[in-house]
Amino acid sequence: MTTATRRRPAWYHRVWSAVSLVVLVAIVEYVVLPKLSVARQSLDRVSQLSPLWLISAVVLEAAALVCYSLFSRALLSGSPVRFSWILRSDLTGYGVSHVVPGGAATATAVRFRLLVSGGAKPADVTATVTASAIGSPLALVLVAWLSTIPGVVLRDATPAYLTLFLVGLVAIACGLLAVRERSRLERLAARLLRAVAHRLPQRVGPWIATVALRLRDLLADREVRKAVLLWATLNWVLDAAVLWVFVAAYDAPINPVPVLLAYCAANLAAVIPLTPGGIAVVEGIAISSLLGFDVPGQAAVLAVLSWRLLQFWAPVPLAGLCYLSLRFKAR
Repeated sequence: MTTATRRRPAWYHRVWSAVSLVVLVAIVEYVVLPKLSVARQSLDRVSQLSPLWLISAVVLEAAALVCYSLFSRALLSGSPVRFSWILRSDLTGYGVSHVVPGGAATATAVRFRLLVSGGAKPADVTATVTASAIGSPLALVLVAWLSTIPGVVLRDATPAYLTLFLVGLVAIACGLLAVRERSRLERLAARLLRAVAHRLPQRVGPWIATVALRLRDLLADREVRKAVLLWATLNWVLDAAVLWVFVAAYDAPINPVPVLLAYCAANLAAVIPLTPGGIAVVEGIAISSLLGFDVPGQAAVLAVLSWRLLQFWAPVPLAGLCYLSLRFKAR
């Protein structure tokens, strides 16, 4: 396929920008602002927050960021680049993705340049960036699916729980069939994928097929599978634990499973690049989900805002310092 074929027309970008702006304004107007009014009425509870809860949240968030860089290092196995360089490169990309419109593409370019300047081969970095872009969301989907199991087994199985559980079960079964070195199983998985793709809109089918091929190539590597199951999954789980810590810190202790479901729903919605880092989208969905799980309004709002302050905004100045240190060493 040529570059001219892949390039989207100008009207597509204008329409997408307009739709993104409308969705953002709607979320802020009808979801975020009403919740912020509740937060203003209870800001005194923030000053009463125990330092022990805050320290626990900071440690868990730092561990989540380290796990993501361990995921990158596992994908860069055999490369001479040091782990400290990988960690600072990932933090730089993480901060860039939170402040720049279309930040995911910009962050990928920044990470690529920094990792290459640290001694990694461009081909290895390209494979790593591609694998992390697919493996990290795949780990989030896996965490979301595993979170539905207690809901199906221990709770009354609602249609939403059952639907998520069955869809995830079918997807995991197809993935297992696809990575087996048996042609019959591969053909069975491909036939099932085509049957699903034919029932989707015409534009979605080729995209689904492309993602499926990349997933198959990615999961065919045993070391990559181990990295996804261990480090990428730990990255999401530890970050979700930060949200649970803040929920408990504001005197609303709750079973971790609903918090994990609310966390997964918010972050899966952020995959659609409407705003940098899913700002306003993540907050609105996380707060609404926690309210749906009977978390008190003030606790839900304060917990989500505290989590996003630590998870989203705190790494931004740290990313700037990491970028400056890497540029100084490169020179």
